[in-house]
Amino acid sequence: MHLKKQTKRKQKQGGLALITVMLVISLCVVLASEMMSLQSYQIKRVSNLFERQQAYWYAMGSEHFVKGLLSGIAETDKGVINLSQSWAMEGMSFPVDNGLIEGEIIDLNSCFNLNSLYDKSVDKDQLKFRKDVFVRYLENLDISSELSLDDLANNLYDWLDPDDYATEAAGYDGDMYASLAFPYLSGNSPLAHENELRVIYGFDVVVMAQLQRRFCVIPQSSSFEFNINTMKKDESELLRAILNIDEAKIESILEQRPEEGFTDINDFWALSEMKNIKGVTAANNYFTVKSKFFKLITNAYYNDMKFALTSVIQLDDKYNTYVIGRRFGGKVEREANPEDEQPTN
Repeated sequence: MHLKKQTKRKQKQGGLALITVMLVISLCVVLASEMMSLQSYQIKRVSNLFERQQAYWYAMGSEHFVKGLLSGIAETDKGVINLSQSWAMEGMSFPVDNGLIEGEIIDLNSCFNLNSLYDKSVDKDQLKFRKDVFVRYLENLDISSELSLDDLANNLYDWLDPDDYATEAAGYDGDMYASLAFPYLSGNSPLAHENELRVIYGFDVVVMAQLQRRFCVIPQSSSFEFNINTMKKDESELLRAILNIDEAKIESILEQRPEEGFTDINDFWALSEMKNIKGVTAANNYFTVKSKFFKLITNAYYNDMKFALTSVIQLDDKYNTYVIGRRFGGKVEREANPEDEQPTN
């Protein structure tokens, strides 16, 4: 009887031990599976970081290449920039190892620089001329807005100037922004990117959708200089606004522009159409055949990873190039570190 009890007790203990072993094994399998899953996740994460970093370096390589390209073209053609040069090629695409680099270069001296509406170094008459050009440009683009086009111009001017006082009775500046339902402060400084227009009163979603890419911003520059060689025929609204003439005359002027552009700005002024334009002397100082600022838009791909980079490049009088602004991922504007920028020889 006693032997039977011991046997039953041992059987129970053996069954309990077997269950314990099975539980331990199950726990080990679960832990091992979780560790494998985490390891797989970490490997994928590291792989993604590597691919993104490689795409980033492809984009930076594109930037470095374009700096050298612009410097070489400017040096060869003595600073004259035109649309027949290789930088202006559309749909640029370069295959690289396991990837692709797409790029587009825009001459910022062929578009209206929003920061030019305020410049403390010029007199009131010149500032008025710039404002008038801005308003005429909006008219030529057929921009519709709840505010008048003059009010849009005034609000942009007030955002750029250093004080908090509106220039017109209906203008917006200083405390007027602070009294909005979602208050904020007026910039009172140059724009860093075109998207900053959205916070200026009057430039709502509807207006911004109409503007699209018709304006540009040159960081920390109030440049109001236009390269007649790089102004495109199918985007003549700006040239019409500057010269204040009709579309037919603009088409005639651009038709007479040589394929490789004017080598001297005096050749532009010598055109018969230009001689017959009244009051054109106001724009005499604002046209050139040279360009100092360019925007590079790069999309770099490595395997399935994409890296977007927008760079603003400045070309100086000695044909050296510098990056004065960068935007990663198409969202945030980042200033370049001047210590990292070396002249391209």
